[in-house]
Amino acid sequence: MLLNVIRFVRLPLLLLLIYAVARFSIGLAGIPYAPRGNAMFSIAGVSILTGIIFGALSGRVGGFGWLGAALIGLVIGFFGQLLIFSATLISYLADLNTYFVHWDALNVPEGTRAPMGQAMTGRVGGLVFGSLTIMVAALIGRVFGFLAPRAANTIVSDNRAISTSTDDSIPAANTR
Repeated sequence: MLLNVIRFVRLPLLLLLIYAVARFSIGLAGIPYAPRGNAMFSIAGVSILTGIIFGALSGRVGGFGWLGAALIGLVIGFFGQLLIFSATLISYLADLNTYFVHWDALNVPEGTRAPMGQAMTGRVGGLVFGSLTIMVAALIGRVFGFLAPRAANTIVSDNRAISTSTDDSIPAANTR
């Protein structure tokens, strides 16, 4: 089931990677963390939104049950937190001033720089609790899965895909 979940959430994982690289880059570029820099590429925000959306899609589109929806949230959450953990570690090891080592991101007093051990301990907590938070978001999304469209059936014939909808409210499309 894990491989099916990873295949299902490839788009959120790609978005998280793009956001992490962008967040790392704008920190290196010297764009101020506050008031707007921090909000531009929020890994937590993308994790929550994709957790909810893909949790909602998990049943009708992905064919997953409640356990699958929980696993979808765990995979999205863990990947996002792993990116945060890795970017923080790279920032410390290379002595880079990125958003991942900013005092506000590490919940330390204003203007201070947390020691690497303290920062990484906090990031380990994020791996656990951040992943669980997104799992809950995916399960909340699953509750609202009745709002998601049903998956379309695709028939491939003579190198042409013909899509037929299984949802009466969505007209069938013929793509050529």
